[in-house]
Amino acid sequence: MTDEVFQMEKAHPERYGQRVTDVTVVETGQKLDVKTYIVVPPTIYGKGSGPFATLSQQVPNLARFARKLGSAAVVESGQGIWNHVHISDLSRFYALLLHAVLEQPAWLPHGPRAIFFVESGEHTWLQVSQGIARAMHKQNLLATTEVKSVSLHEAAAHITGGNENLLEITLASNSRARADFARSRLGWSTSRGDEDFLNHFEAEIASMEEEWKR
Repeated sequence: MTDEVFQMEKAHPERYGQRVTDVTVVETGQKLDVKTYIVVPPTIYGKGSGPFATLSQQVPNLARFARKLGSAAVVESGQGIWNHVHISDLSRFYALLLHAVLEQPAWLPHGPRAIFFVESGEHTWLQVSQGIARAMHKQNLLATTEVKSVSLHEAAAHITGGNENLLEITLASNSRARADFARSRLGWSTSRGDEDFLNHFEAEIASMEEEWKR
């Protein structure tokens, strides 16, 4: 691995949250002689089994917006492409990485070369909104499977408190990577792919059942 991703983040002119955090963590680690490792998850789906937050952000936020709007919504054309990974597969990656960190094999990078990606496939935001529409309609939460295109401004007003930059980054952008290092070096693998992601929406909407009753 090279430090190309870190150098791109460091040179980026915008001070968005993830960039500032990543650069600060790496540079602080270098100053203090502490090895650092950064994991950059994509869209996380599936229900977690831990005692705290058990759902991710992106799909639930779009589902809540659909409930307010009366139909599923997509920001602009919805053609932006993101990677995805199931929470269980992501957890296994963390376990493999932690084991490697404790063992410290010679091939394990750290600092500016240790920015890791995890993914099991790709989706467009339109596909996400279509999946939400079908799932919510089937569970009688929406009267239609229609997907309405909304502006960045309108979506931000309802989802991110008016922060259009945050809305664009999380629900209307492109974020594509490959988990080559995870697969080739850490031995990470998953049997879940695009089909599993596209078929998971009913389960995720059902997981929000208590919220819908409020």
